[in-house]
Amino acid sequence: MHRLLRHSSWIGMAVVVTLGVSGCATFHLTQGPFQPKGKKLAVIAGLTNPSSLQAAQAFADEVGKASQFQVMPQTHIAQAIPNYPQLIKGPYRSAYFEIDEDYDKTDVGRVKEIQKHLGIDYLYVLWAPTSVQTGGKGLFFKNYPVMHVVAQVFEFPGGREIGHGKYMIRVDDDHKELLRDDLARVAKEFAEKTHMPK
Repeated sequence: MHRLLRHSSWIGMAVVVTLGVSGCATFHLTQGPFQPKGKKLAVIAGLTNPSSLQAAQAFADEVGKASQFQVMPQTHIAQAIPNYPQLIKGPYRSAYFEIDEDYDKTDVGRVKEIQKHLGIDYLYVLWAPTSVQTGGKGLFFKNYPVMHVVAQVFEFPGGREIGHGKYMIRVDDDHKELLRDDLARVAKEFAEKTHMPK
């Protein structure tokens, strides 16, 4: 009976995580009605930890597939920004198990300095400060660890925020990879809301 209850709780957690990953908006425009003024976009990590860098690289790939943005390759970003990734104060008060976002906390001055090195129209900055193990493996499912991400998008010249969001990405521990289905969904929503889908 105890084993059955434990198994049921794992299924419950898997359902909650799946709903959290698939059912919620991951990007909200803060400037509307929004019409893109350019096509050059860079996706960068706002933290120096491996999770943030991995998320930025993988998300940049998916945005390139889902949108009309001309996404700057990560190799070009690393060449253009000294000591990339650099630490940018992020839009959150705390990030222990979940991210307590506060978009006024972002160091916009640092964002503007980084944009000068890149010369792009839009800068998508993401932070992945925490990863949470959500369960284990069962007979019929795998309950993945989840990476929590918070992001902001800035338009240049000027550096105004045009949107932000918070979402979760499942992590395949066996292959040390992020699940591309999750990233593809986030990229598709971003492309649609910025009126730049392919």
